[in-house]
Amino acid sequence: MLKIVVDFFSTPAIVIALVALIGLLVQKKAVAEVVTGTLKATLGFLIIGVGAGAIVGALDPIQKMFLQAFKLQGFVPFDELVVAGVAAQLGRETALILAFGFLLNVVLARITPWKYIYLTGHMLWIHAGAWAILLHSMGITGAANVAVGAILQGLYTTFFPALAQPIMRKVIGNDSIAFGHGQTLLAVVGAYLAKPWGKPNDTAEQAQISDRWSFFRDMAVSMSLIMLIVTLAAAVFAGGAYVEKELSGGQNWLIFSLLRALGFTGGVLVLLQGVRMFIAEMVPAFQGIAEKIVPGARPALDCPVIYPYAPTSLMIGLITGTIAQVIAILLIVVLKWPVPIPSMIVAFFASGTGAIFGNALAGRRGAYFGGFFWSFAGFLLSSWAYQSHLFGDLSALGAKGVGFVVPDAIVIAAVVKLVLRVVGFGG
Repeated sequence: MLKIVVDFFSTPAIVIALVALIGLLVQKKAVAEVVTGTLKATLGFLIIGVGAGAIVGALDPIQKMFLQAFKLQGFVPFDELVVAGVAAQLGRETALILAFGFLLNVVLARITPWKYIYLTGHMLWIHAGAWAILLHSMGITGAANVAVGAILQGLYTTFFPALAQPIMRKVIGNDSIAFGHGQTLLAVVGAYLAKPWGKPNDTAEQAQISDRWSFFRDMAVSMSLIMLIVTLAAAVFAGGAYVEKELSGGQNWLIFSLLRALGFTGGVLVLLQGVRMFIAEMVPAFQGIAEKIVPGARPALDCPVIYPYAPTSLMIGLITGTIAQVIAILLIVVLKWPVPIPSMIVAFFASGTGAIFGNALAGRRGAYFGGFFWSFAGFLLSSWAYQSHLFGDLSALGAKGVGFVVPDAIVIAAVVKLVLRVVGFGG
């Protein structure tokens, strides 16, 4: 039964399908509209997953090239691997926190001014696991672990989308959807830090380009050219022999690098198409829930839903986020903290969001700062959490060599741990 609960809530496509179905049914739509709306919302979300998978698949070998080129070693900042690694010992608590926390989110959305229902399934699972691990490390187990964890989950999934919503309105131009992801805190803080010295009207999305370079206005072309430069540089520094032996399966390193770079752009284009289809069906379907179950409710959704609104800022985030990770690692080495393995996946998805948020409040300067700030602060937080055993001994729980990078969980965990220690838990 617990496995069914975890599989249900941590499989976003199923959650999305159920929400769309309920939303259309309570609006008493015709059978044809119910079937069409439910299937197209679900298919749109699955297309987003296909695009995201292609992006990750393209970035993974590029990241390995950089690691080989600069001989970097350390721990892997990968939230899903942490929660999966401790599942044998804390899977029951994680499942119950996830389920009860979701119910509390719905209740809070109904009775408070913050009308947000968090629908990003893998983030629900990651945070539920983070609370279970944190509380276990403080000696809080069993029913108390589940109760406190569910309260943390419900409060987090209700209030953090509200924190991001003023910026979301500027990003998408309306109030129809909210932001539901564990990177919220750094994206919001980075945007507000950039606001005083930014120029909101000088948006990165309307950058002036001379006719000679007009092809850069085409997102697919500019993104492909940038990724070609990055990928070929990584391959040259890593060495063609390494690429052909370890990554390409014998395929010529140059051809392999070209295909990975263009595959990344292809993945982004697929993802954006999925977002458009998903939003077109999901928002009208969710109106049924907003009208009948939680009046005024908005769905808090995964970070790719904002990418079509600011593709230039997204690429700025990838570039500045990659640079920021390098600088953060140099500082971490000086501090003699554990080194998080650089992640272009984080640079794209997280710093890309930070740049989009920054651009919304502070224009082009905000995009540069927001993308840089996310990866720089995020890597420092991840390293600090790992070296300070914020979540206890992860290796002893089965998550060896991996650590959290999601900043919302890390910052909340630090605050909760401090409060619990003040009242007598955990020494």
